[in-house]
Amino acid sequence: MRTLRRIIVGLLAVVGGIVVVFIGAAVVISLTLSDRPEPLPETIVLRLDLDEPVRDGPPSQGLFAVRHRPDLRDMVEGLEAAASDDRVAGLTVHMSRPQFSIATAQELRQSVEAFRDSGKFAILFTEDLGGLGGGTTEYYLASGFDEIWLQPSGGVGLIGMAIEVPFARGLLDKLEVQPRFGQREEYKSAAESLTRSSLSGPARRNLQVLLDSLYGQAVAGIAAGRQIGEADIRDVVDKGPYLGREALTLGLVDRLAYWDEFIAAAKDRSGAGAEPVSLGRYLAGIDRPNRSGTKVALIHGRGTIVSGSADGDVFDEPGFGAHRIAEAISEAIEDDEIKAILFRVDSPGGSYIASDIVWREIRRAGEAAKPVVASMGGTAASGGYFVAMPADRIVAYPGTVTGSIGVYGGKVVTERLWARLGITWDGLYAGDRAAMWSFVRDFPPGAEQRFAALLDFIYEDFTAKAMEDRSLDPEQVDAAARGRVWSGADALENGLVDVLGGYRAALGEVRELLDLAPDAPLNLVPMPAPLSPFEQFVRALEGDVSAASLAALFASERSSVLDQAAQELGLEAEDLAPLRPPAGVLQMPPLRLRH
Repeated sequence: MRTLRRIIVGLLAVVGGIVVVFIGAAVVISLTLSDRPEPLPETIVLRLDLDEPVRDGPPSQGLFAVRHRPDLRDMVEGLEAAASDDRVAGLTVHMSRPQFSIATAQELRQSVEAFRDSGKFAILFTEDLGGLGGGTTEYYLASGFDEIWLQPSGGVGLIGMAIEVPFARGLLDKLEVQPRFGQREEYKSAAESLTRSSLSGPARRNLQVLLDSLYGQAVAGIAAGRQIGEADIRDVVDKGPYLGREALTLGLVDRLAYWDEFIAAAKDRSGAGAEPVSLGRYLAGIDRPNRSGTKVALIHGRGTIVSGSADGDVFDEPGFGAHRIAEAISEAIEDDEIKAILFRVDSPGGSYIASDIVWREIRRAGEAAKPVVASMGGTAASGGYFVAMPADRIVAYPGTVTGSIGVYGGKVVTERLWARLGITWDGLYAGDRAAMWSFVRDFPPGAEQRFAALLDFIYEDFTAKAMEDRSLDPEQVDAAARGRVWSGADALENGLVDVLGGYRAALGEVRELLDLAPDAPLNLVPMPAPLSPFEQFVRALEGDVSAASLAALFASERSSVLDQAAQELGLEAEDLAPLRPPAGVLQMPPLRLRH
Protein backbone atom coordinates (compact mmCIF):
# COMPACT_ATOMS: atom_id res chain seq x y z
CA MET A 1 0.00 0.00 0.00
CA ARG A 2 2.84 2.34 0.89
CA THR A 3 4.52 1.66 -2.47
CA LEU A 4 1.30 2.39 -4.35
CA ARG A 5 0.87 5.61 -2.41
CA ARG A 6 4.41 6.68 -3.33
CA ILE A 7 3.78 5.93 -7.01
CA ILE A 8 0.59 8.02 -6.98
CA VAL A 9 2.33 10.89 -5.20
CA GLY A 10 5.20 10.70 -7.68
CA LEU A 11 2.85 10.80 -10.69
CA LEU A 12 0.98 13.76 -9.23
CA ALA A 13 4.28 15.52 -8.63
CA VAL A 14 5.40 14.96 -12.21
CA VAL A 15 2.05 16.15 -13.61
CA GLY A 16 2.16 19.15 -11.31
CA GLY A 17 5.70 19.86 -12.40
CA ILE A 18 4.72 19.78 -16.06
CA VAL A 19 1.95 22.26 -15.33
CA VAL A 20 4.44 24.48 -13.55
CA VAL A 21 6.79 24.31 -16.56
CA PHE A 22 4.09 25.38 -19.00
CA ILE A 23 2.83 28.14 -16.72
CA GLY A 24 6.41 29.26 -16.20
CA ALA A 25 7.03 29.23 -19.94
CA ALA A 26 3.98 31.40 -20.51
CA VAL A 27 5.23 33.83 -17.88
CA VAL A 28 8.70 33.80 -19.45
CA ILE A 29 7.38 34.55 -22.91
CA SER A 30 5.10 37.28 -21.53
CA LEU A 31 7.97 38.90 -19.65
CA THR A 32 10.27 38.66 -22.64
CA LEU A 33 7.77 40.26 -25.01
CA SER A 34 6.97 43.04 -22.56
CA ASP A 35 10.53 43.64 -21.36
CA ARG A 36 10.94 47.25 -22.44
CA PRO A 37 13.26 49.40 -20.32
CA GLU A 38 11.59 52.35 -18.67
CA PRO A 39 13.02 55.78 -19.52
CA LEU A 40 15.37 56.98 -16.81
CA PRO A 41 14.57 60.21 -14.92
CA GLU A 42 16.70 63.33 -15.27
CA THR A 43 18.05 63.06 -11.71
CA ILE A 44 18.70 59.61 -10.29
CA VAL A 45 19.32 58.26 -6.83
CA LEU A 46 20.70 54.82 -7.53
CA ARG A 47 19.33 52.18 -5.15
CA LEU A 48 21.01 48.84 -4.39
CA ASP A 49 19.71 46.05 -2.14
CA LEU A 50 22.36 43.79 -0.57
CA ASP A 51 20.00 41.71 1.54
CA GLU A 52 20.26 38.62 -0.68
CA PRO A 53 23.33 36.49 -1.52
CA VAL A 54 25.54 38.22 -4.08
CA ARG A 55 25.97 35.75 -6.91
CA ASP A 56 29.32 35.69 -8.67
CA GLY A 57 29.01 33.30 -11.54
CA PRO A 58 27.68 32.57 -15.00
CA PRO A 59 24.21 33.78 -15.96
CA SER A 60 21.53 31.49 -14.57
CA GLN A 61 20.10 29.01 -17.07
CA GLY A 62 17.00 28.53 -14.92
CA LEU A 63 13.68 28.73 -16.71
CA PHE A 64 12.36 31.00 -13.96
CA ALA A 65 15.47 33.18 -13.70
CA VAL A 66 14.86 35.38 -16.75
CA ARG A 67 14.98 38.48 -14.60
CA HIS A 68 17.73 37.59 -12.19
CA ARG A 69 18.85 39.81 -9.36
CA PRO A 70 21.94 41.89 -10.17
CA ASP A 71 25.04 39.76 -9.68
CA LEU A 72 28.49 40.94 -8.69
CA ARG A 73 29.50 41.88 -12.22
CA ASP A 74 26.23 43.83 -12.66
CA MET A 75 27.00 45.79 -9.50
CA VAL A 76 30.57 46.55 -10.55
CA GLU A 77 29.57 47.69 -14.03
CA GLY A 78 26.52 49.59 -12.81
CA LEU A 79 28.53 51.63 -10.30
CA GLU A 80 31.24 52.21 -12.89
CA ALA A 81 28.71 53.62 -15.35
CA ALA A 82 26.91 55.66 -12.69
CA ALA A 83 30.14 57.30 -11.55
CA SER A 84 30.45 59.12 -14.88
CA ASP A 85 26.71 59.63 -15.46
CA ASP A 86 25.73 63.26 -14.72
CA ARG A 87 22.14 62.18 -14.06
CA VAL A 88 23.17 60.11 -11.03
CA ALA A 89 23.36 62.18 -7.84
CA GLY A 90 24.20 59.45 -5.40
CA LEU A 91 23.84 55.89 -4.17
CA THR A 92 21.69 54.43 -1.39
CA VAL A 93 22.24 50.86 -0.18
CA HIS A 94 20.08 48.72 2.07
CA MET A 95 21.96 45.91 3.83
CA SER A 96 20.86 43.91 6.87
CA ARG A 97 21.20 40.18 6.15
CA PRO A 98 23.96 40.01 3.55
CA GLN A 99 25.69 36.79 2.53
CA PHE A 100 29.00 37.24 0.78
CA SER A 101 32.66 36.38 1.09
CA ILE A 102 35.39 38.73 2.21
CA ALA A 103 36.59 38.90 -1.38
CA THR A 104 33.14 39.97 -2.60
CA ALA A 105 33.02 42.64 0.10
CA GLN A 106 36.39 43.92 -1.16
CA GLU A 107 35.11 44.10 -4.76
CA LEU A 108 31.99 45.99 -3.73
CA ARG A 109 33.89 48.33 -1.47
CA GLN A 110 36.34 49.20 -4.26
CA SER A 111 33.39 49.97 -6.53
CA VAL A 112 31.73 52.18 -3.91
CA GLU A 113 34.97 54.05 -3.24
CA ALA A 114 35.48 54.66 -6.98
CA PHE A 115 31.89 55.93 -7.17
CA ARG A 116 32.53 58.31 -4.25
CA ASP A 117 35.75 59.53 -5.89
CA SER A 118 33.57 60.94 -8.70
CA GLY A 119 32.14 63.42 -6.17
CA LYS A 120 28.84 61.66 -5.52
CA PHE A 121 27.47 60.52 -2.18
CA ALA A 122 27.08 56.90 -1.11
CA ILE A 123 25.12 56.18 2.06
CA LEU A 124 24.08 52.86 3.62
CA PHE A 125 21.11 51.89 5.79
CA THR A 126 20.93 48.78 7.93
CA GLU A 127 18.42 47.52 10.47
CA ASP A 128 21.15 45.49 12.13
CA LEU A 129 24.79 44.75 11.26
CA GLY A 130 25.19 41.33 12.81
CA GLY A 131 24.44 42.54 16.33
CA LEU A 132 23.26 39.07 17.32
CA GLY A 133 25.35 37.04 14.93
CA GLY A 134 28.60 38.71 14.02
CA GLY A 135 29.14 41.10 11.14
CA THR A 136 32.81 42.03 10.80
CA THR A 137 32.92 41.56 7.02
CA GLU A 138 29.61 43.38 6.57
CA TYR A 139 30.89 46.27 8.67
CA TYR A 140 34.11 46.31 6.65
CA LEU A 141 32.00 46.92 3.53
CA ALA A 142 29.79 49.48 5.29
CA SER A 143 32.84 51.48 6.39
CA GLY A 144 33.55 52.28 2.75
CA PHE A 145 30.44 54.53 2.55
CA ASP A 146 30.12 58.23 3.36
CA GLU A 147 27.60 57.48 6.08
CA ILE A 148 26.24 54.44 7.92
CA TRP A 149 22.64 54.72 9.16
CA LEU A 150 21.50 52.17 11.76
CA GLN A 151 17.98 51.49 12.99
CA PRO A 152 17.82 52.49 16.69
CA SER A 153 16.95 48.94 17.77
CA GLY A 154 19.83 47.42 15.82
CA GLY A 155 23.40 46.61 16.75
CA VAL A 156 26.87 46.27 15.28
CA GLY A 157 28.41 42.80 15.56
CA LEU A 158 32.03 43.87 15.20
CA ILE A 159 33.54 40.85 17.01
CA GLY A 160 36.34 39.58 14.76
CA MET A 161 36.70 36.40 12.70
CA ALA A 162 36.92 32.70 13.47
CA ILE A 163 37.60 29.46 11.62
CA GLU A 164 35.75 26.36 12.77
CA VAL A 165 36.37 22.86 11.43
CA PRO A 166 34.06 19.87 12.08
CA PHE A 167 35.64 16.58 13.19
CA ALA A 168 33.78 13.27 12.99
CA ARG A 169 36.45 10.86 14.28
CA GLY A 170 34.70 10.43 17.63
CA LEU A 171 31.46 9.51 15.88
CA LEU A 172 33.25 7.07 13.58
CA ASP A 173 34.92 5.40 16.58
CA LYS A 174 31.54 4.93 18.26
CA LEU A 175 30.21 3.39 15.06
CA GLU A 176 33.39 1.30 14.67
CA VAL A 177 33.98 2.80 11.24
CA GLN A 178 37.63 2.99 10.24
CA PRO A 179 38.83 6.00 8.21
CA ARG A 180 41.55 5.00 5.72
CA PHE A 181 42.88 8.21 4.17
CA GLY A 182 46.12 9.63 2.91
CA GLN A 183 47.21 13.22 2.26
CA ARG A 184 50.05 15.05 0.52
CA GLU A 185 51.43 16.80 2.45
CA GLU A 186 51.15 17.69 6.15
CA TYR A 187 49.09 20.90 5.60
CA LYS A 188 46.51 19.19 3.35
CA SER A 189 44.13 18.82 6.26
CA ALA A 190 40.78 18.05 4.60
CA ALA A 191 40.93 14.35 5.57
CA GLU A 192 41.67 15.26 9.19
CA SER A 193 37.95 15.88 9.70
CA LEU A 194 37.56 12.11 9.58
CA THR A 195 40.92 10.89 10.86
CA ARG A 196 41.38 13.18 13.88
CA SER A 197 39.33 14.81 16.62
CA SER A 198 41.11 18.19 16.44
CA LEU A 199 43.44 20.18 14.21
CA SER A 200 46.95 18.89 13.68
CA GLY A 201 49.82 21.24 14.49
CA PRO A 202 50.59 22.09 10.83
CA ALA A 203 46.92 22.68 10.00
CA ARG A 204 46.45 24.89 13.06
CA ARG A 205 49.49 27.01 12.19
CA ASN A 206 48.46 27.39 8.55
CA LEU A 207 44.85 28.32 9.27
CA GLN A 208 45.93 30.84 11.90
CA VAL A 209 48.14 32.55 9.29
CA LEU A 210 45.17 32.67 6.91
CA LEU A 211 42.83 34.01 9.60
CA ASP A 212 45.30 36.66 10.75
CA SER A 213 45.73 37.87 7.17
CA LEU A 214 41.99 38.18 6.54
CA TYR A 215 41.38 39.85 9.90
CA GLY A 216 44.22 42.29 9.36
CA GLN A 217 42.74 43.29 6.00
CA ALA A 218 39.36 43.95 7.62
CA VAL A 219 40.89 46.01 10.44
CA ALA A 220 42.97 48.10 8.01
CA GLY A 221 39.95 48.78 5.81
CA ILE A 222 37.69 49.75 8.72
CA ALA A 223 40.37 52.01 10.19
CA ALA A 224 40.82 53.81 6.86
CA GLY A 225 37.09 54.13 6.22
CA ARG A 226 36.18 55.45 9.67
CA GLN A 227 39.44 57.37 10.17
CA ILE A 228 40.24 55.57 13.40
CA GLY A 229 43.61 54.06 14.28
CA GLU A 230 44.08 50.33 13.66
CA ALA A 231 45.04 49.68 17.28
CA ASP A 232 41.85 51.43 18.38
CA ILE A 233 39.77 49.34 15.96
CA ARG A 234 41.28 46.12 17.33
CA ASP A 235 40.39 47.28 20.83
CA VAL A 236 36.84 48.07 19.73
CA VAL A 237 36.51 44.64 18.12
CA ASP A 238 37.70 42.89 21.28
CA LYS A 239 34.92 44.59 23.28
CA GLY A 240 32.04 44.09 20.84
CA PRO A 241 29.25 43.58 19.92
CA TYR A 242 27.57 46.96 20.39
CA LEU A 243 24.11 48.40 20.84
CA GLY A 244 23.14 51.13 18.42
CA ARG A 245 23.70 54.02 20.83
CA GLU A 246 27.11 52.57 21.78
CA ALA A 247 28.10 52.27 18.13
CA LEU A 248 27.08 55.89 17.58
CA THR A 249 29.17 57.08 20.54
CA LEU A 250 32.21 55.15 19.31
CA GLY A 251 31.88 56.61 15.79
CA LEU A 252 31.07 53.27 14.21
CA VAL A 253 27.82 54.62 12.72
CA ASP A 254 26.71 58.14 11.78
CA ARG A 255 22.96 58.18 12.44
CA LEU A 256 20.35 56.20 14.37
CA ALA A 257 17.18 56.43 12.31
CA TYR A 258 14.49 54.45 10.51
CA TRP A 259 14.21 53.60 6.82
CA ASP A 260 11.70 56.34 6.02
CA GLU A 261 13.99 58.94 7.60
CA PHE A 262 16.92 57.59 5.61
CA ILE A 263 14.99 57.83 2.33
CA ALA A 264 13.82 61.35 3.12
CA ALA A 265 17.39 62.44 3.84
CA ALA A 266 18.62 60.87 0.58
CA LYS A 267 15.97 62.82 -1.37
CA ASP A 268 16.96 66.09 0.31
CA ARG A 269 20.61 65.42 -0.46
CA SER A 270 19.87 64.65 -4.12
CA GLY A 271 17.91 67.81 -4.83
CA ALA A 272 14.45 68.53 -6.18
CA GLY A 273 13.06 66.09 -8.73
CA ALA A 274 15.43 63.23 -7.90
CA GLU A 275 13.90 59.77 -8.28
CA PRO A 276 15.08 56.44 -6.85
CA VAL A 277 16.11 53.93 -9.52
CA SER A 278 17.08 50.33 -8.83
CA LEU A 279 20.39 49.10 -10.19
CA GLY A 280 18.60 46.60 -12.44
CA ARG A 281 16.41 49.28 -14.00
CA TYR A 282 19.42 51.57 -14.39
CA LEU A 283 21.45 48.92 -16.21
CA ALA A 284 18.52 48.20 -18.53
CA GLY A 285 18.33 51.86 -19.52
CA ILE A 286 22.00 52.56 -20.36
CA ASP A 287 24.72 51.36 -22.66
CA ARG A 288 26.54 49.08 -20.26
CA PRO A 289 30.32 49.04 -19.92
CA ASN A 290 32.24 46.17 -21.51
CA ARG A 291 29.71 45.62 -24.31
CA SER A 292 31.73 46.99 -27.23
CA GLY A 293 35.32 46.99 -28.36
CA THR A 294 37.90 44.20 -28.48
CA LYS A 295 36.17 40.88 -27.85
CA VAL A 296 37.23 38.96 -24.75
CA ALA A 297 35.69 35.63 -23.76
CA LEU A 298 34.29 35.60 -20.21
CA ILE A 299 34.27 32.06 -18.83
CA HIS A 300 33.13 31.22 -15.30
CA GLY A 301 34.30 28.19 -13.33
CA ARG A 302 32.22 28.09 -10.16
CA GLY A 303 31.68 25.35 -7.58
CA THR A 304 33.17 21.91 -7.06
CA ILE A 305 35.09 20.72 -10.13
CA VAL A 306 33.59 17.57 -11.64
CA SER A 307 33.84 15.71 -14.93
CA GLY A 308 31.11 16.13 -17.52
CA SER A 309 29.11 19.25 -18.32
CA ALA A 310 27.39 19.90 -14.94
CA ASP A 311 24.68 21.77 -16.84
CA GLY A 312 22.11 20.99 -14.18
CA ASP A 313 18.50 21.18 -15.30
CA VAL A 314 16.39 24.13 -16.36
CA PHE A 315 15.86 25.10 -12.75
CA ASP A 316 19.52 25.34 -11.76
CA GLU A 317 22.67 27.28 -12.53
CA PRO A 318 25.46 25.39 -14.32
CA GLY A 319 28.21 24.02 -12.10
CA PHE A 320 31.94 23.63 -12.70
CA GLY A 321 31.68 20.85 -15.26
CA ALA A 322 35.20 20.31 -16.65
CA HIS A 323 34.10 19.26 -20.12
CA ARG A 324 31.71 22.19 -20.51
CA ILE A 325 34.38 24.67 -19.35
CA ALA A 326 37.04 23.04 -21.53
CA GLU A 327 34.74 23.21 -24.55
CA ALA A 328 34.13 26.92 -23.92
CA ILE A 329 37.88 27.58 -23.71
CA SER A 330 38.47 25.60 -26.88
CA GLU A 331 35.75 27.57 -28.66
CA ALA A 332 37.39 30.82 -27.56
CA ILE A 333 40.76 29.59 -28.84
CA GLU A 334 39.32 28.79 -32.27
CA ASP A 335 37.30 32.01 -32.60
CA ASP A 336 39.48 34.59 -34.37
CA GLU A 337 37.29 37.44 -33.13
CA ILE A 338 38.06 36.52 -29.51
CA LYS A 339 41.40 38.13 -28.66
CA ALA A 340 41.77 37.02 -25.02
CA ILE A 341 40.08 35.02 -22.27
CA LEU A 342 38.99 36.22 -18.83
CA PHE A 343 38.64 33.08 -16.70
CA ARG A 344 36.69 33.80 -13.53
CA VAL A 345 37.34 31.06 -10.92
CA ASP A 346 35.41 30.59 -7.67
CA SER A 347 36.01 27.00 -6.57
CA PRO A 348 37.34 25.03 -3.58
CA GLY A 349 38.59 22.37 -5.99
CA GLY A 350 37.40 18.87 -6.75
CA SER A 351 38.42 16.02 -9.03
CA TYR A 352 42.08 15.86 -10.07
CA ILE A 353 41.23 14.37 -13.47
CA ALA A 354 38.55 16.98 -14.13
CA SER A 355 40.88 19.80 -13.04
CA ASP A 356 43.55 18.52 -15.39
CA ILE A 357 41.12 18.67 -18.33
CA VAL A 358 40.60 22.39 -17.76
CA TRP A 359 44.32 22.96 -17.05
CA ARG A 360 45.18 21.54 -20.46
CA GLU A 361 42.80 23.89 -22.29
CA ILE A 362 44.20 26.94 -20.48
CA ARG A 363 47.68 25.75 -21.45
CA ARG A 364 46.51 25.32 -25.07
CA ALA A 365 45.29 28.91 -25.10
CA GLY A 366 48.79 30.04 -24.19
CA GLU A 367 50.28 27.87 -26.92
CA ALA A 368 47.85 29.49 -29.38
CA ALA A 369 49.04 32.97 -28.28
CA LYS A 370 45.60 33.79 -26.88
CA PRO A 371 46.19 35.54 -23.55
CA VAL A 372 44.37 34.25 -20.48
CA VAL A 373 43.79 36.21 -17.28
CA ALA A 374 42.50 34.17 -14.34
CA SER A 375 40.41 36.28 -11.97
CA MET A 376 39.83 34.61 -8.60
CA GLY A 377 36.66 35.06 -6.59
CA GLY A 378 36.12 34.24 -2.93
CA THR A 379 37.87 30.87 -3.20
CA ALA A 380 40.23 29.45 -5.80
CA ALA A 381 42.00 26.72 -3.88
CA SER A 382 43.41 23.28 -4.61
CA GLY A 383 41.78 22.26 -7.93
CA GLY A 384 40.53 25.83 -8.18
CA TYR A 385 44.16 26.97 -8.12
CA PHE A 386 45.30 24.10 -10.37
CA VAL A 387 43.07 25.25 -13.25
CA ALA A 388 44.29 28.86 -12.93
CA MET A 389 48.04 28.13 -12.87
CA PRO A 390 48.70 28.20 -16.65
CA ALA A 391 47.07 31.62 -17.11
CA ASP A 392 49.29 34.46 -18.30
CA ARG A 393 48.23 36.48 -15.25
CA ILE A 394 46.46 35.50 -12.03
CA VAL A 395 44.47 38.22 -10.26
CA ALA A 396 43.14 37.63 -6.73
CA TYR A 397 41.45 39.72 -4.08
CA PRO A 398 43.49 40.21 -0.91
CA GLY A 399 40.80 38.10 0.79
CA THR A 400 40.66 35.28 -1.77
CA VAL A 401 41.31 31.88 -0.22
CA THR A 402 43.76 30.17 -2.55
CA GLY A 403 46.72 27.80 -2.80
CA SER A 404 46.13 24.45 -1.05
CA ILE A 405 48.55 22.74 -3.42
CA GLY A 406 48.14 19.14 -2.33
CA VAL A 407 45.91 16.09 -2.55
CA TYR A 408 44.02 13.73 -0.26
CA GLY A 409 41.85 10.69 -0.70
CA GLY A 410 40.77 7.38 0.74
CA LYS A 411 37.72 5.60 2.06
CA VAL A 412 35.96 4.48 5.23
CA VAL A 413 35.74 0.81 6.26
CA THR A 414 32.31 -0.08 7.66
CA GLU A 415 32.47 -3.87 8.20
CA ARG A 416 32.32 -3.64 12.01
CA LEU A 417 29.39 -1.24 11.87
CA TRP A 418 27.36 -3.69 9.79
CA ALA A 419 28.25 -6.50 12.15
CA ARG A 420 26.91 -4.49 15.11
CA LEU A 421 23.66 -4.11 13.18
CA GLY A 422 23.50 -7.83 12.55
CA ILE A 423 24.25 -7.40 8.84
CA THR A 424 26.97 -9.34 7.07
CA TRP A 425 28.37 -8.81 3.59
CA ASP A 426 29.57 -11.42 1.16
CA GLY A 427 30.91 -10.96 -2.33
CA LEU A 428 32.57 -12.42 -5.40
CA TYR A 429 35.72 -10.87 -6.85
CA ALA A 430 37.77 -11.46 -9.99
CA GLY A 431 41.19 -9.97 -9.33
CA ASP A 432 43.20 -9.70 -6.12
CA ARG A 433 42.40 -6.00 -5.72
CA ALA A 434 38.88 -5.86 -7.07
CA ALA A 435 37.63 -4.83 -3.61
CA MET A 436 40.24 -2.08 -3.23
CA TRP A 437 37.59 0.66 -3.01
CA SER A 438 34.98 -1.35 -1.14
CA PHE A 439 33.42 0.72 1.63
CA VAL A 440 32.89 -2.50 3.61
CA ARG A 441 36.36 -4.06 3.71
CA ASP A 442 39.85 -2.72 4.27
CA PHE A 443 42.47 -2.49 1.55
CA PRO A 444 43.55 -5.91 0.27
CA PRO A 445 47.27 -6.79 0.53
CA GLY A 446 49.44 -4.40 -1.49
CA ALA A 447 46.56 -2.08 -2.42
CA GLU A 448 47.40 0.56 0.17
CA GLN A 449 50.88 0.90 -1.32
CA ARG A 450 49.37 1.41 -4.77
CA PHE A 451 47.02 4.03 -3.30
CA ALA A 452 50.01 5.84 -1.79
CA ALA A 453 51.70 5.76 -5.18
CA LEU A 454 48.62 7.40 -6.74
CA LEU A 455 48.71 10.22 -4.18
CA ASP A 456 52.46 10.67 -4.75
CA PHE A 457 51.94 10.92 -8.50
CA ILE A 458 49.17 13.51 -8.20
CA TYR A 459 51.15 15.65 -5.78
CA GLU A 460 54.29 15.47 -7.92
CA ASP A 461 52.26 16.40 -11.01
CA PHE A 462 50.61 19.34 -9.20
CA THR A 463 53.89 20.77 -7.92
CA ALA A 464 55.75 20.17 -11.20
CA LYS A 465 53.07 22.07 -13.11
CA ALA A 466 53.13 24.84 -10.51
CA MET A 467 56.90 25.21 -10.98
CA GLU A 468 56.57 25.43 -14.75
CA ASP A 469 53.42 27.54 -14.93
CA ARG A 470 54.49 30.01 -12.24
CA SER A 471 58.24 30.01 -13.03
CA LEU A 472 59.11 29.00 -9.48
CA ASP A 473 62.05 26.90 -8.31
CA PRO A 474 61.54 23.73 -6.22
CA GLU A 475 62.27 25.52 -2.94
CA GLN A 476 59.72 28.25 -3.68
CA VAL A 477 57.04 25.74 -4.57
CA ASP A 478 57.76 23.64 -1.50
CA ALA A 479 57.43 26.74 0.70
CA ALA A 480 54.07 27.59 -0.88
CA ALA A 481 52.71 24.06 -1.31
CA ARG A 482 52.41 20.97 0.95
CA GLY A 483 48.68 21.73 1.22
CA ARG A 484 48.99 25.22 2.69
CA VAL A 485 46.02 27.58 2.26
CA TRP A 486 46.76 31.28 1.70
CA SER A 487 44.96 34.57 1.52
CA GLY A 488 45.33 36.36 -1.81
CA ALA A 489 47.58 38.96 -0.14
CA ASP A 490 49.97 36.26 1.10
CA ALA A 491 49.74 34.37 -2.20
CA LEU A 492 51.06 37.49 -3.93
CA GLU A 493 54.08 37.46 -1.62
CA ASN A 494 54.95 33.83 -2.37
CA GLY A 495 54.45 34.03 -6.13
CA LEU A 496 51.19 32.12 -6.48
CA VAL A 497 49.34 35.16 -7.90
CA ASP A 498 50.47 38.22 -9.86
CA VAL A 499 48.09 41.07 -9.03
CA LEU A 500 45.61 41.96 -6.28
CA GLY A 501 42.19 43.20 -7.34
CA GLY A 502 38.90 42.25 -8.91
CA TYR A 503 37.19 42.71 -12.25
CA ARG A 504 38.78 46.09 -13.02
CA ALA A 505 42.27 44.87 -12.22
CA ALA A 506 41.71 41.74 -14.33
CA LEU A 507 40.49 43.79 -17.30
CA GLY A 508 43.52 46.04 -16.90
CA GLU A 509 45.75 42.97 -17.22
CA VAL A 510 43.83 41.89 -20.34
CA ARG A 511 44.45 45.29 -21.93
CA GLU A 512 48.13 45.16 -21.04
CA LEU A 513 48.56 41.68 -22.52
CA LEU A 514 46.83 42.85 -25.73
CA ASP A 515 48.91 46.07 -25.89
CA LEU A 516 45.77 48.20 -25.64
CA ALA A 517 45.40 51.61 -24.04
CA PRO A 518 44.42 51.54 -20.33
CA ASP A 519 40.94 52.85 -21.20
CA ALA A 520 40.45 50.83 -24.40
CA PRO A 521 36.88 49.44 -24.63
CA LEU A 522 36.40 45.70 -24.19
CA ASN A 523 33.47 43.52 -25.16
CA LEU A 524 33.06 40.69 -22.64
CA VAL A 525 31.43 37.74 -24.41
CA PRO A 526 30.01 35.08 -22.03
CA MET A 527 31.01 31.59 -23.13
CA PRO A 528 29.25 29.28 -23.41
CA ALA A 529 26.52 31.68 -24.47
CA PRO A 530 23.55 31.75 -22.06
CA LEU A 531 20.33 30.23 -23.32
CA SER A 532 17.49 32.53 -24.28
CA PRO A 533 14.13 32.06 -22.50
CA PHE A 534 12.74 30.35 -25.60
CA GLU A 535 15.74 28.01 -25.80
CA GLN A 536 15.24 27.12 -22.15
CA PHE A 537 11.61 26.29 -22.81
CA VAL A 538 12.51 24.15 -25.84
CA ARG A 539 15.17 22.42 -23.77
CA ALA A 540 12.49 21.53 -21.23
CA LEU A 541 10.25 20.08 -23.95
CA GLU A 542 13.15 18.04 -25.35
CA GLY A 543 13.43 16.17 -22.08
CA ASP A 544 16.18 17.96 -20.19
CA VAL A 545 13.77 18.21 -17.28
CA SER A 546 13.76 14.86 -15.52
CA ALA A 547 10.73 13.56 -13.67
CA ALA A 548 12.78 13.78 -10.50
CA SER A 549 13.49 17.46 -11.14
CA LEU A 550 9.84 18.24 -11.72
CA ALA A 551 8.78 16.35 -8.63
CA ALA A 552 11.43 18.17 -6.63
CA LEU A 553 10.18 21.54 -7.84
CA PHE A 554 6.56 20.71 -7.15
CA ALA A 555 7.31 19.41 -3.65
CA SER A 556 9.83 22.18 -2.91
CA GLU A 557 12.45 19.53 -2.15
CA ARG A 558 15.36 20.80 -4.21
CA SER A 559 18.17 19.50 -2.04
CA SER A 560 19.86 16.13 -2.06
CA VAL A 561 19.93 13.70 0.85
CA LEU A 562 23.32 15.11 1.86
CA ASP A 563 21.94 18.67 1.74
CA GLN A 564 19.05 17.69 3.98
CA ALA A 565 21.37 15.93 6.40
CA ALA A 566 23.65 18.96 6.48
CA GLN A 567 20.72 21.25 7.25
CA GLU A 568 19.57 19.03 10.11
CA LEU A 569 23.08 19.04 11.56
CA GLY A 570 23.50 22.78 11.10
CA LEU A 571 26.27 22.24 8.53
CA GLU A 572 26.91 23.31 4.97
CA ALA A 573 26.52 20.57 2.35
CA GLU A 574 30.24 20.89 1.62
CA ASP A 575 31.02 19.89 5.20
CA LEU A 576 29.83 16.35 4.43
CA ALA A 577 31.69 16.03 1.13
CA PRO A 578 34.72 14.17 2.60
CA LEU A 579 32.48 11.27 3.63
CA ARG A 580 32.71 9.84 0.13
CA PRO A 581 35.86 11.18 -1.57
CA PRO A 582 37.39 9.48 -4.60
CA ALA A 583 40.98 8.31 -4.59
CA GLY A 584 42.51 11.67 -5.44
CA VAL A 585 40.87 14.96 -4.49
CA LEU A 586 42.23 18.45 -5.06
CA GLN A 587 40.08 20.21 -2.51
CA MET A 588 40.69 22.59 0.37
CA PRO A 589 39.82 21.67 3.98
CA PRO A 590 36.10 21.77 4.98
CA LEU A 591 36.56 24.81 7.19
CA ARG A 592 33.85 27.26 8.14
CA LEU A 593 34.93 30.89 8.27
CA ARG A 594 32.80 33.03 10.58
CA HIS A 595 33.25 36.70 9.71
